[in-house]
Amino acid sequence: KQWYQRRVAITAGMDKTPVPCDQFGEFKKVLARLREEDDKVIYRLNASVPTPSFSDKVSAAENCSRLQADLLGLHENRKNIINNCILYNEHVLKSETGTESSKKIAARNIRSLKMELGVEKVVNQRSSTFFQNRCSPFLDFATAL
Repeated sequence: KQWYQRRVAITAGMDKTPVPCDQFGEFKKVLARLREEDDKVIYRLNASVPTPSFSDKVSAAENCSRLQADLLGLHENRKNIINNCILYNEHVLKSETGTESSKKIAARNIRSLKMELGVEKVVNQRSSTFFQNRCSPFLDFATAL
């Protein structure tokens, strides 16, 4: 089971990056880099989706659909990474072979990771709101991001 491993392999696009679930500072660096991917999608959105008056020259709906899938994948990936690291640290905390020091670190990591889930909701909402505002003329948002 992957949460028993010291590092969890994740995929960010074509890049495979080891996530240090046992070192929260290093974990935050990886997470910050992954959150920058949202900014890149927003940049691509601005560059590839025209204003409604120029939408006949570019397939805005197609671009929005593709970028929506990218954005949803990024959000899901980060959520899975955080949850896998929570599982890893919960395993360390419950382990009978772990030292008291490693259990304290794991407990602190769990609290910090749960706070990151809250931050993740805010980050996702921000990029989803921007995306919906930009693509609403071209897509039906009955399915929420």
